[in-house]
Amino acid sequence: MAFKVKATLVEFMGDEKRFPCHFGYKIGDSFIYDGEEFLGRICPGLLGPMTPVLAAIRTAGNSFSAGIPFRYSGLSAKDESMKQYDGLGFRPLKEVPEGAQPQHLKGLPVTPPETRQGGWTFVCGDARTSAFFFVEAIDIASKGYDVPYYRRSMALLEKIKAQPGVTRDEIIGKFNEWERNEIYPPLNPMLVECLLDEMAQVHYLEKRDGKYYPLDRAFQSA
Repeated sequence: MAFKVKATLVEFMGDEKRFPCHFGYKIGDSFIYDGEEFLGRICPGLLGPMTPVLAAIRTAGNSFSAGIPFRYSGLSAKDESMKQYDGLGFRPLKEVPEGAQPQHLKGLPVTPPETRQGGWTFVCGDARTSAFFFVEAIDIASKGYDVPYYRRSMALLEKIKAQPGVTRDEIIGKFNEWERNEIYPPLNPMLVECLLDEMAQVHYLEKRDGKYYPLDRAFQSA
């Protein structure tokens, strides 16, 4: 169970005009990891910062960053007088501090979690250019050792397309005993729940009131 992930250069937070990117990256350049190989140009300077982010998005998808609290907490300043209240000594800032650099504010608008763009980011190690990449899950991984899970996902999707509005247990019941338990991986309820959640993240289906419905992408995958 995993996602195909895409990293896109969205901004140079440093001074790319005075200190140009020696790898020749341009805004909008991207590369993909599909579960088996990388597709696209990858600067060696990205290998360190990108690896943990790609690994996290590959595993958890675009919901990876949903539980990172500082994204929703706004800006703050050190204030020892507030330690009796928050335990550490900070106070909320009502305005952006004068002289704050844009890169320090990246990804910190105060908006509810459900309206936030998923995925996560990393920055190259060259502080002069600071190439800023956004990483997102764009599909279910279908290569390498993800193949069996992908096939199971597509089999589940076919059942939902044939009868929209079915529950997880009803979907499992549409497979006979041999199909459920003798093909790897076995379709136990926990695995099926995970596979369905993954497909919902990348818009193959949606869940409403405990029932699953196919979206347009489900029919495009046929």
